[in-house]
Amino acid sequence: MTQFKHIIVLVLLLLISGFAAKAQSTPLYPYEGATHTYTVNGMSEGVDYVFYITANADGSGLYDDGATGEFDFITVPTGHLGVGESAASVDIGWNNGASAHIYYVWLEATFPGGCSNRIPVQVTPQANIFDLMSENVPATNTRSCPSINNADGFNPLASSYDAGFTHLQFLVKKENSNRNWSFIPSLVVNPDLALGKFIITVEGTNTGTITPDGDNRYTVLASDTEVTVTVSVENAPGYNRDVTLQVTGQREEQTNLPDSDPTNDNVTHTIEVIPVINGMGGV
Repeated sequence: MTQFKHIIVLVLLLLISGFAAKAQSTPLYPYEGATHTYTVNGMSEGVDYVFYITANADGSGLYDDGATGEFDFITVPTGHLGVGESAASVDIGWNNGASAHIYYVWLEATFPGGCSNRIPVQVTPQANIFDLMSENVPATNTRSCPSINNADGFNPLASSYDAGFTHLQFLVKKENSNRNWSFIPSLVVNPDLALGKFIITVEGTNTGTITPDGDNRYTVLASDTEVTVTVSVENAPGYNRDVTLQVTGQREEQTNLPDSDPTNDNVTHTIEVIPVINGMGGV
């Protein structure tokens, strides 16, 4: 079997393996917004190569990457294989609108001054259904009284009355992905009253307690479909306060796939008002 025939076999195996996996973004069935790497192995060394995309399986309908908004070559689609090299790859980003068409990603390899060979693979982009959503724990628990437990800092005997803190938990969940995922959480309290509000922990069953990076991004292992976000809000007697967990920067890590539905990203829990008590005296 020649090196160029190896190319055909390997690409066809890639095609066959892709049919079973549409519930996530894959190279052959990419979600709009995802970036995937297309690699061909078993090539002859010393060849020049180029990746390109056409509308038709016969190679007609060549797309111009610069003029077509439905995909982008993220890395350079041309190159040369040196001595001992046998693989070529390119990263392609599939943009909004790509799911309206079927594409053919071609690799053409040429011996300098000699003959060429080429092979396509069919790519069928899908509408993005990768989703992160947030909810209360449990989902129906949308209102509660503030904590007045000593364990939460409530101390009516302090020289300056201390109403303590209320701890809340939220879930952040992913759907339609089997890859690592990440997000940036933040807290908004209304009215804020310039009181304390903190994200205490973000934890997954398999990931454990997650440490954020410098951008406050929390990265979750693929095996966790949800994480628990524990927050603490300083109590404010006399006020109803809405505590909102905001989730931004959502993405699937390996593909940079963004969240498809921003309407379910944030979740709010209302801390009910408790009476104001300024002090107790006697006559």
